Amino acid sequence: MMSRTHTRRSARRRLTGVDAARGLALLGMFTVHVLPTTDELTGEATWAGTLFAGRSAALFAVLAGVGIALLTGGTKPERPSTEVNRDRVSLAVRAGVIVLIGLLVSLLPAGVAIILVHYGVMFILALPFLRLRAPGLFLLAGVWAVAGPAFYWVWQNALREGIEPWESPERLWRSPILVDVFQPLQLLQDLVVTGYYPLLVWPAYVFFGMALGRLDLRRISTALMLVVGGAFVAAVTAVIGWWVREHSTMVEVMLQIYGGTPEQIRGAMVAGDHQVPLILDERWFLLDAAHQNTPVEVIQAMGCAAGVVGVCLLIAKPLPWLLAPLSGAGSMPLTLYVGHLVMLSLWRDEEAPLHALSDAVMLTVLIGGALGMGLLKALLGRRGPLEAMTHAASAAATGRRR
Repeated sequence: MMSRTHTRRSARRRLTGVDAARGLALLGMFTVHVLPTTDELTGEATWAGTLFAGRSAALFAVLAGVGIALLTGGTKPERPSTEVNRDRVSLAVRAGVIVLIGLLVSLLPAGVAIILVHYGVMFILALPFLRLRAPGLFLLAGVWAVAGPAFYWVWQNALREGIEPWESPERLWRSPILVDVFQPLQLLQDLVVTGYYPLLVWPAYVFFGMALGRLDLRRISTALMLVVGGAFVAAVTAVIGWWVREHSTMVEVMLQIYGGTPEQIRGAMVAGDHQVPLILDERWFLLDAAHQNTPVEVIQAMGCAAGVVGVCLLIAKPLPWLLAPLSGAGSMPLTLYVGHLVMLSLWRDEEAPLHALSDAVMLTVLIGGALGMGLLKALLGRRGPLEAMTHAASAAATGRRR
């Protein structure tokens, strides 16, 4: 057991704004997992698809990086080798537990892409960079955000040569499942390039988050910088994506290949619903479509994430009680993420016991439950069940007190 003094110090170190941003990421993922991201009649992107598709999961990954940085020295990453190595062991054990949980929940019929296996592996990829300060991490994230999509585009399109349009595009957006451990090469391919969160691209979000976590996030000037800088980057990249959809010939070219209506094509390009496979045209690099993993989309998601973190930090500074349910939810992300998968598996199929619930009611249940548990967490100050398990495992591996 921790001493009371140590517990109080840990509580003071925790940033309510960061937890609140993580809570928003969870609620955004809940939303796109329940509500349609494109209109069934017109094919246009819905409000859920426009606001949350892709960005919520990216924010979740960015905040994983922020958490890693805060756990490993914050603004002062240069520490004795013994401390850094202990942190690496701790994070590796946490990653292993997350990967195991991800493989187990893949057995649930939740009907959504599950980020946990990729998420855990990204923790491992972060281990060599724990000593880097913010400038080095920003540089690493930027290089990965530009170079990763280029390799991804070439590799994905090479794999597509044997796949006819509309034949089985879902094969190129897989989430690892438990039986994949018996097909290691297939699992490696899904993790790196054909998975929903490919490691050729998504570690850029974690490195960007680590860079944010190396800044002094307790300063109001830092929060303001994140809001202004994030809004500027998001706006510029949104204009680029809008131009490609509305003023280039991209939509016309895709209509000739895939058919449908211009609204359906544009809706797919906004919400990233994968009805349209990854685009062979070089203008793909300028799209901001969700989950297309283009440089513009990645940089836009980074800007949005920075802005959200900045806003949450600004609100949390004077009004932490206002964000208590959200920050409480964000401090137990693994428990709530797995919990929502269980709920979805009880609702998705026609024969599921909760299937009679409408989309709106199901989303209300998920969000209300998350905020209610978040408020309880904030009041009690205890870890969520799965967070307690991962902490206990890492503490046992490093010999730290719990």
